[in-house]
Amino acid sequence: MSKTISQKYIRDYITEHYGKVRHNLRRMAKACRIVAKIYGYTPKQIFHFMIEQKPLTGTHSYGFNTAYGREIREEFEVQYHEMYKKI
Repeated sequence: MSKTISQKYIRDYITEHYGKVRHNLRRMAKACRIVAKIYGYTPKQIFHFMIEQKPLTGTHSYGFNTAYGREIREEFEVQYHEMYKKI
């Protein structure tokens, strides 16, 4: 798995598996990179965790997100929304 993620990868993946893209691709790619760096994963691992609930080490228990998994999701949401917020 590549250690980076591009807007094209995100667009192509979402379009192929889910249809029309309704997300800001630039924000999503940047949030994946930031969160990956914070938690020690690759941006693609974070992307698939966010989009498909693909488990990462310590993120799931009995099919549900653990506190750690919810923390990663919350951090992603903050990064996605806050990075372009005007002060």
